[in-house]
Amino acid sequence: MTFGGTAVRSLFERTLDALPDGVLLTDSERRVVYANRSFAQLWKIPDELVSTKNELGMLTFVTDQLLDPEGFLREVDRLQLAQETSEDEILLKDGRIFSRRSVPFDEGGRLAARIWIFTDITEARSASIDALTGIPNRHAYSRQFPEYLNTANDGLFRSVAILDIDNFKSYNDRHGHAAGDDVLRQIGTVLRTHLTNADDLFFRIGGEEFLMACRTRAALDAHTFFEALRNRVGALAITHPGNQPYGVVTVSMGLGIFEGPQSPADVFHQVDAALYQSKHLGRNRVTIWRL
Repeated sequence: MTFGGTAVRSLFERTLDALPDGVLLTDSERRVVYANRSFAQLWKIPDELVSTKNELGMLTFVTDQLLDPEGFLREVDRLQLAQETSEDEILLKDGRIFSRRSVPFDEGGRLAARIWIFTDITEARSASIDALTGIPNRHAYSRQFPEYLNTANDGLFRSVAILDIDNFKSYNDRHGHAAGDDVLRQIGTVLRTHLTNADDLFFRIGGEEFLMACRTRAALDAHTFFEALRNRVGALAITHPGNQPYGVVTVSMGLGIFEGPQSPADVFHQVDAALYQSKHLGRNRVTIWRL
């Protein structure tokens, strides 16, 4: 692949080397054509390995740092001959988060090369993550929740649930705030492992209050899904004498089910009212409203 002469190529490379983003250019055979300095620095790849342009060696060095190397490689393989752009996020073992963007170059209807751009977004993501539970916080909620509700109708049912830990103040008063924080962390873990689809949303929006959203093919599926979540919290069997008659930590939920775009304020208000009804009816239950 040429860039119109040595001088132009040199200018092109100097420009890419000045970028803070890591840039990798590969040809149609996935051979490394070029990697800028930031790419090596982000991935902490030794200079001697970068200089050899050893694709397999560099790929192995990269995947050894990832929490999900198999998923990373699947996406690389999928895009190898595809004529499409791609953007996702990847998690590293050291806690960093990278944005990965990829754009193909076409020559005569065939894939000639692909550029990969990696950006360290750890700091930006940290501003949207609740430090205690490790899940998205109210700042993330204020951005993502309206987008979720404003997208066009896709034929699926949308569900929004607000979860509140029952008699949590009593738990903190009896066991102390450190123990209460541990309960919140365990609830965060349950949400992360229960809402696993790519378009599922979950946030900590207040002290012991969480909001979740998902899509299902049937309204009954949403009810089943959130009832299973409620049961998973109870199954943690965290002793809570102040939450009678259950004696363990439980949660109450309001659940709104609807189709098509909705007003974020209206949905929140109605789901919050459904949560209040769950509390009024004795807690540890899911109250469903069709919106």
